[in-house]
Amino acid sequence: MMLRPASTRWFEVLCARADAVRAAAALARTGAVEIEVRQGRPEDFPLEELAEGLASQERLAAQYGRYWSRSPRYQSAVVTGPADLLARAAERVEAWRQQADPLIGALQAREEERYRLLTLQQILRHVAESSLDFTLVSSAGPWLATFCAILPADADPKLPDTLLVRAVPWEEGRCFMVLGSAADIAAVKRQIIAVKGRVIERPRWLRGTASLALADIGAHLEELQGQIVLAYAELDTLFDEYSLGQALGEVEQLSWFAAHVGGLERAGENFVWITGWTDDLGGQRPARELERSGTRALLRFAPPPAGMRPPQVLDNPRWLRPFELFARLLGIPAADEADPTPLLAVVVPLLFGYMFGDVGQGLVLILLGALLQRRFEAARLAIAGGAAAVVFGLLFGSVFGLEDIIPPLWLHPLAEPMTVLAVPLGFGVLLLSLGQLLAGLGALWRGELRRWLAMDLGFLIFYLGLVGLLAGQPSGLIVVLGVLWYAIGAFLIHRRLIGTLAAAGHLLEGGLQILVNTLSFARVGAFALAHAALSDAMVTMARVPDSAIAGLLILVVGNAVVICLEGLVVSIQTTRLVLFEFFNRFLRGGGRVFRPLSAPPALVHGEVA
Repeated sequence: MMLRPASTRWFEVLCARADAVRAAAALARTGAVEIEVRQGRPEDFPLEELAEGLASQERLAAQYGRYWSRSPRYQSAVVTGPADLLARAAERVEAWRQQADPLIGALQAREEERYRLLTLQQILRHVAESSLDFTLVSSAGPWLATFCAILPADADPKLPDTLLVRAVPWEEGRCFMVLGSAADIAAVKRQIIAVKGRVIERPRWLRGTASLALADIGAHLEELQGQIVLAYAELDTLFDEYSLGQALGEVEQLSWFAAHVGGLERAGENFVWITGWTDDLGGQRPARELERSGTRALLRFAPPPAGMRPPQVLDNPRWLRPFELFARLLGIPAADEADPTPLLAVVVPLLFGYMFGDVGQGLVLILLGALLQRRFEAARLAIAGGAAAVVFGLLFGSVFGLEDIIPPLWLHPLAEPMTVLAVPLGFGVLLLSLGQLLAGLGALWRGELRRWLAMDLGFLIFYLGLVGLLAGQPSGLIVVLGVLWYAIGAFLIHRRLIGTLAAAGHLLEGGLQILVNTLSFARVGAFALAHAALSDAMVTMARVPDSAIAGLLILVVGNAVVICLEGLVVSIQTTRLVLFEFFNRFLRGGGRVFRPLSAPPALVHGEVA
């Protein structure tokens, strides 16, 4: 646990150009590296010469993706250059296409026929028990023709009066059976297609009654299904025969490299550097993944090149990480800014629990947080807030809004409202003073401690003196001491009278601002009182009905409303106080955010061509 964010480590990997894509993919799989080419060095490995080939493969993937997605992708054990990889993959894909295209054409025709038969089967089921004699419909001709039309729900084609149209119940859109002259039918089909409808033709072999037609359709569907399964099996066999899984896997890695890495630094004729940052401060994951991938590479950790700014990461144990959410709302603390996460593990639950003090409602929050924490890391905040709410519920003597179940260990909020309002003000003074001290810690890291001691420490003394005066304490001398300290320090820093006068203006402005910030903490007490008042109103309503069941129902519903509504409002107020009152004293979020390289496509390793 650290108050100072950690700087990521600079790493350098030297590898052969032929190994570069595989090495970069291995590093990306750790989720712990950010690639950055050293400044002043041209990018030598942009794969620009492969752009056209990769684009062609992407178009083929869009065309044949549904047939390729049935099998896994492999990574060859043979290492070769990107150009050779792409050429070999393109050759295999083209050879596969020559054999697969006729199969795919026949497969698509069968799938289209299967779709039409399934639709027609659904239509016939609606008319099978009706008065319509399907035998007459199926034997129409040669001057008469029939078809079925599926239309969008909002489509309203103007069909000629010379046609016989029968509506069929349909869940999505509208369905009609149409009978008419062959000449009229041809024109109506074009009209149906124009309004984005579908034309379902009756096969010539479909004869007899609706029941017989359904039986024939069922038999044809079984036959088609067998042919479709066989066609897919033949395509799978071709996929394996041409080692297409390996070829596509290599293409996917090249595409990933071109999109997410793009360029590497040249290290001679046959070697490249892969350089960047890692948040694995021990360096174990990158080394382990490179070794596991079998790439020929040398990894070393070195001081970063001059002028390069390392990304910052928050170095906290797992149980503290949910509280990093608040600092990340401002970005990331810079190397010379304090990471407030360890402090927030105390401050946030105290603020939340004070405003939401109730034993029962706090236990509900703990339960909800425990159920959701595996899916949402932020749900652990609900556990911490709920635990604090339980503690303050014991202090306030409140259980699901009822104040006559347990005696308060401290007080009932509505009985002593001034005390409830005053305590958060005192907490605010401590928190803002702590913020000033954290600013001093940052000044120490920046090498500006002398300036902080000369001026900002005087401001802190001035602030504490003002707070004492407002609280009715004889702290006037402390105020004077703070003003003199600040003024003398300003003169020593600026060495000019005008600078001292400007500092006096800053002192006045800063003093008013921090007093306003302090008063903002009164809202903590106000929300504690509002929570108690809302709970009291809920309990009063629950006691009005003569029925115990009705009263219990009001209590349950009321507590649910309080938990949802008050929980949301109190969470917002806690966040606001932390961000705009506490963080405003010392945190600017000026650090560089660490952005790890996204993982490459998952491949099965070790498949040999």
